[in-house]
Amino acid sequence: MKKLFLPFVIFITVALAGCKKDFESINANPNNPEVINPELLMVNIIRGVVTEMANDAFERGNILMQYSAEIREPGIDRYRLGAYNVWSNGYSNLRNVQNLYDIAVERNLNNYKGIAMVMRALIFSRMTDCYGDLPYSEALQGKNGKDGGDPIYTPKFDSQQEIYQGLINELKQANELLTANGEVIKNDILFNGDVLKWKKFANSLRLRLLLRRSAKVDPTADMREIISNPTVYPIMDAVADNAALKYVESPNLFPVTGQRAAFFLQRRIAKTFADKMNALQDPRMQIFGQPTVESVDNGAPIFAGVRNGEEDANLSSDIDNKVSAIGVIYYNGQQVAVPAQGLIMLVSELKFILAESVVKGYITGDAKQFYEDGIKASAEYYKTISGVNIAITPAYLSQPGVAFNDAKALELIGTQRWIAMFFNDWQAWHEWKRTGFPVLTPSIVNFNGNRIPVRLIYPSDVQVTNRQSYEDAVKAQGIDDINTKTWLLK
Repeated sequence: MKKLFLPFVIFITVALAGCKKDFESINANPNNPEVINPELLMVNIIRGVVTEMANDAFERGNILMQYSAEIREPGIDRYRLGAYNVWSNGYSNLRNVQNLYDIAVERNLNNYKGIAMVMRALIFSRMTDCYGDLPYSEALQGKNGKDGGDPIYTPKFDSQQEIYQGLINELKQANELLTANGEVIKNDILFNGDVLKWKKFANSLRLRLLLRRSAKVDPTADMREIISNPTVYPIMDAVADNAALKYVESPNLFPVTGQRAAFFLQRRIAKTFADKMNALQDPRMQIFGQPTVESVDNGAPIFAGVRNGEEDANLSSDIDNKVSAIGVIYYNGQQVAVPAQGLIMLVSELKFILAESVVKGYITGDAKQFYEDGIKASAEYYKTISGVNIAITPAYLSQPGVAFNDAKALELIGTQRWIAMFFNDWQAWHEWKRTGFPVLTPSIVNFNGNRIPVRLIYPSDVQVTNRQSYEDAVKAQGIDDINTKTWLLK
């Protein structure tokens, strides 16, 4: 029996070992970066970032830049600003981007690597534009240190100057990595796998950042390198190139669609915006807002706004019928798909970047043509997604307040860029901080000494978990306050 037992044990041991190997293979973790396919990360990365941008636009960015105003318990309108989720959601999204990048590097997938670098630049740029200095070079190393080094749990805060230079470099490298001869890009809900559009976005975003830091670093050489080499550095040129995410059906609906009607209607068109659009008889107003209920009932529809930070005594219940709601392309009262898209960067913005760059002598070209092309591109985009037949006429372009002239070129460009950036993240705020246009008056009632804020404060948990780095950042940048100017603005 003993002689028979030993071979039996050996057989069972070998068999079980084989079964274990098969079992481990079958039950491998599909979320493990070592086995996951890069396309499985694409949807979550793109939708996660863009959805956050759309939510931030609706809840905060639109209000700060006086596109909309609060008619119930104003908070943002009165400059009660917190840290918000730009920080936490930003780093959360960046972890997914880092996974995509690591997989792409390991498997030599240059197109996915390039996309990861573009999304990384987008996320980090919106974060530093909001906060200033923050972890960049040592970020995302809490699990594995860079190049096999030790994990970093308390990353240093890089200066905004260092971050901007790093992002501009990354975007240039991303353009080089993205090629039509590379691997096919799958699950791309933004550009449907079109590598050329990713290249155009990368280079257009690079132009945005170059202009945004132009008061600190002369962008002439970099800008001219891009503009003079369209084959190497293609940029957005048509509405079809827009970086805008289409939400098609439930559960992937435009973020605001998930709100209750009452919450959506607490934000109305601001008087600043309505007055400007009415004065210009701008056809885009019928897209951005709705005529007041009272005026429709009276048979003479008009658009009217409420003052930002309006006094409580004037926010009675009947104000609902007297001021315009935000347009139905963003929310129509039902949980169904709407035409609105999640905006990242539109060709209209790129045209205004080029116009301003010509005016300032960074590049050569026709500033007036770029300016007018930007206005037309904005209207064309909203006509395309809404189906409403709007157009920019010669009369619109030639009227006072729109007609291009050298003496007021920067103000005209800034004002039209502001109109075109409706519902686009915090981007109009960042441009206003840089240019001062359009000229805005602080909210009627506010708690910030009649000053429009210029940054967000750091999250409170960062002060606890990364105290020393936080204190170093405050020492370098200035008090952690909504009025402290970051490096770009000093």
